[in-house]
Amino acid sequence: MPQSHRHRTATAVAVALAAGLLAVTPAQAAPAAAAGGQSDVNGDGYGDLVTGSEAAVAGASGAGAIVVNTGSSSGISADRSQIVTQNTSGVPGAAEKDDRFGSALATGDLNGDGYTDIVAGTPREKVGDDVEGGTVAVLWGSKSGIDGGTTLPDPAPGAHDRFGNRLAVGDFDGDDRPELAIGTGSDDVWIFDGVTRSGVAGHRELKTDIVADSSDHYRSLAAGDFDGDGHDDLVVGGRYDKDGSFDGASLVYPGATGTYTVLPDEAHAAATGDFDGDGRDDLILGSPDDSAVTAYTGGADGLTASAHRTLTQDSQGVPGVEEPEDAFGEVVAAGDVDGDGYDDVAVGVEFETVGSVPNTGEVVILRGSADGLTGAGSQALHQGTAGVPGANEAYDRFGAAVRLTDTNRDGYADLAAAAPMENTSNGALWSLRGSADGVVSSHGVSFSAATAGLSEEPYTYFGRSMPTSAHGS
Repeated sequence: MPQSHRHRTATAVAVALAAGLLAVTPAQAAPAAAAGGQSDVNGDGYGDLVTGSEAAVAGASGAGAIVVNTGSSSGISADRSQIVTQNTSGVPGAAEKDDRFGSALATGDLNGDGYTDIVAGTPREKVGDDVEGGTVAVLWGSKSGIDGGTTLPDPAPGAHDRFGNRLAVGDFDGDDRPELAIGTGSDDVWIFDGVTRSGVAGHRELKTDIVADSSDHYRSLAAGDFDGDGHDDLVVGGRYDKDGSFDGASLVYPGATGTYTVLPDEAHAAATGDFDGDGRDDLILGSPDDSAVTAYTGGADGLTASAHRTLTQDSQGVPGVEEPEDAFGEVVAAGDVDGDGYDDVAVGVEFETVGSVPNTGEVVILRGSADGLTGAGSQALHQGTAGVPGANEAYDRFGAAVRLTDTNRDGYADLAAAAPMENTSNGALWSLRGSADGVVSSHGVSFSAATAGLSEEPYTYFGRSMPTSAHGS
């Protein structure tokens, strides 16, 4: 059995200790890292869930709120949650109408203290006279959960809109400390290095060949070490016209700099995992317009257009039937559901019709193997699956956001799935256990926006956003 792949962002504290960069006494020992580099905001070794919403805050509709559910030996519960808004003490900014704080999310231990930090993009925030200038805040993890935040200012204010519309965390320079990639509504991505509570050590601009102003529809960022050289690469997906196809593509920038490799898939969603267990990162791209996901295999030469496998609901072993309106691949997430050392993929199919119930939505689990991602052993889960709380209802859009993380530290990644349209667009969240047999519906939990402590008015859209993996969004 291959060893389970562990991203460097999960072990930043251990690396720093070995290098003598941190002095830790028995009284202040570093917190235990959660398995697999997953989000662990309070450092107790259990994976936590981070979920965005468009909740009203102090009467400001659409201001946005983030819910952090901490893991435990019994998984997650609405009783163990923290709500963070721009009105939370220590968090930069102020909750304002339609800001949509947290509409883009990423996680990683940016300051190397052993606690996962949350990066929250607010791309519709008004900045000066720029109505949608956008802002990014880093919310700092601690033993007690999120403890304040730091704003990362736009290095080029006024040059573009929607700063912070996409986010990815990766170690692009290979120094064993993560950096932060921030997308905009233009063709540039900003790379921030040395992010701490007091600011950043530096930043640089990466001008991409993605067409500007395409980000509202097709723009994704993901990071992974696809060639095993110790430097993460940045994947930027969107409209790409230089090849004359006008079909879009995903561009892979080694070390988030220099020239790029073209992958001919315009990805609405992207995530990184090790699907074949060889120790190198692989890439999963979701293309809902094609009702497909495509897995690219990492290798000594990184990602290449030839080393890929495309799966649809018509592929052998994959449940369902390919239908363009289903949006198979609208969202994707990676994690090892069955503990076999191969990362699996959760695919959101938010417009799936189950039986006669239109757009109720489902999640399909695709399995990793020695041969990479495969349709064999795939699962489909929805609110009509035995043991899953709730019932299929029209237009709930179960699976509009997905996450795979081990919330009870049993070695299996658990599935988190959201239905932001549930209960008059209030939204709801489910957590289903991973096991040696895949995702099981026993011990499944679900709670609504109101149960999580958010505003009970319509259009809260709890579950609108989640980080897709430790490396991307």
